[in-house]
Amino acid sequence: MDLQSDTSAVIDDENLALLNSDNGSQVSIRGRSTMSWIMAAGLIVNAAMGAGLLNIAKSYDDAGGIFISSILHGIVVLLVLGAYAILFVCCDPSTSSYETFVLMKCGKIWQRICSVCIILYMYGLSITFFIIIGDQLDRFLSYMDPLFCRHWYFDRRFTIPITSLLFIFPLCFSKTIKFLQIPSMLGVLAIIYVVIIVPIEYVKNKSSDVIVKTKPDSWTDVFLVLPTMCFCYQAHVNAVPVFVSLRTRADCIKATLVSTIVLILSYCLVAVCGYLTFGVKVDHDILMSYHPISSVVLIAIIMVAVKTYTAYPVNLFCGRTAIDSLSNETSTSLIATDIRQSTKRRILIVCLWFFSTLVGAIYLPNISVAIHYLGALAASFIFIFPGLCLYFHVEQNWVNSWGNIISISIGIFYVAIGVFVTVLTLLQSLITDISGKERSTTKTC
Repeated sequence: MDLQSDTSAVIDDENLALLNSDNGSQVSIRGRSTMSWIMAAGLIVNAAMGAGLLNIAKSYDDAGGIFISSILHGIVVLLVLGAYAILFVCCDPSTSSYETFVLMKCGKIWQRICSVCIILYMYGLSITFFIIIGDQLDRFLSYMDPLFCRHWYFDRRFTIPITSLLFIFPLCFSKTIKFLQIPSMLGVLAIIYVVIIVPIEYVKNKSSDVIVKTKPDSWTDVFLVLPTMCFCYQAHVNAVPVFVSLRTRADCIKATLVSTIVLILSYCLVAVCGYLTFGVKVDHDILMSYHPISSVVLIAIIMVAVKTYTAYPVNLFCGRTAIDSLSNETSTSLIATDIRQSTKRRILIVCLWFFSTLVGAIYLPNISVAIHYLGALAASFIFIFPGLCLYFHVEQNWVNSWGNIISISIGIFYVAIGVFVTVLTLLQSLITDISGKERSTTKTC
């Protein structure tokens, strides 16, 4: 369901995605085209808004209610806007991808670290997709038969693998993903639909016995909202090629502001209305909280499931090309001359990726667990790498001035914030997993 990698669907050939330091600028020039700032804003919204929308109401509950969560929400948004500013200040037309951007500013070592983070992020996102599929299948089956759990063939440990093998696995081997652009747009409709129905259902079904938190259970719980916030606003990996396709810096500012406003309104509507609807009983996937399931909610469940089926191959494609970019043997000329070896490599990566993420999704209890870890990686894309790029960008053209001193300080601040959020998020996730606190309020098979 998440469109983190949908902008990659414009790639016409797998070879174009296997960028390295030697051919990165050539690919960039070859694929250079301009777009309107409205289209750019749409791409950023598509990249950022996804699975986090389903989980954000639960994160508000974890952090202690609407008031404290909204304050942290505002702080994160300001930092996210600052990170976008760093990206379009430091980018130049030869930048073809986020990894290339890090390579040009920070060097080969940081570029490889960035590629590893992207692989881990896409891998975790793949697990999240499977969990979402299982959640929506459970809700659909419970609508058809409230006692569906008595049938072994309706158990999510069976339905997730079978439906994924039928609808996802055959799409994962293609050299290109251009044919997935149209079905991937279903994600936009699914997201818009969810954003609309949550406030409508709140107005229609207001209840006076809903219990909501007004403060966190512990002061450390305040930070539990950070992983989801970072996950919700992480579109920076996709923003680099989008920014270099715009004509002027003014267009970058317009696209950033408009997309951020759309994201803020959408997330706030779902978080606040969803939390006020269910209170402390809100589920990790907000669509699983609706009892009984109405026809409008059922449509949302089906749309989210269909979108997730089409989004997974796009996500695996990006992970596969990131793996190839780390290999010392990978080069455009090698792939072009040894098609058989390239095909074997692609099949091996797809099979290992698909089945390992499938196993992980079957045993993870809900999307909140996956999003907490993904939020730590998202923090590195939002804070750490932009901060490092700004630091090295200023250092490469150092002139003693207050402007450069302030820029260096901002870069260090972003790196420090990123390290803090990443480490804190990982520690909280590990403690939560060890203590076994993550449980879904909606019981399924």
